Amino acid sequence: MNKETIKQWVEDRVKDEEIHLEDVTEHGCVSGCVSSLIYYSDTVKFYYKFEDEIWNMLEEDTNQFGNDNILQTISQFNGARNVGGLDQFKNLLAWYSVEETCRKILDEKEKEVA
Repeated sequence: MNKETIKQWVEDRVKDEEIHLEDVTEHGCVSGCVSSLIYYSDTVKFYYKFEDEIWNMLEEDTNQFGNDNILQTISQFNGARNVGGLDQFKNLLAWYSVEETCRKILDEKEKEVA
């Protein structure tokens, strides 16, 4: 059995109408628009489930943005200044991965229409 990806996780919630891609990309997870990722207990669980994929995304974005290292990339995220502990850090990365995945799905849909 294949391991679930973040994209599959997002697409399942889009089908169930829990997630609206435009809301996530416009307002971010911090707005509460992803009801299953509001509490630290949920975002930390999500982080552990997709930890390897999240760090692969961070590495790709670091290279794409021309940053020196992954921590430099993370420091540029909205909310990074408010991180004061490990759960908050994992929360930030969980939200980043969902927001980026939603953005990529929307980009793919726009290319299909064009």
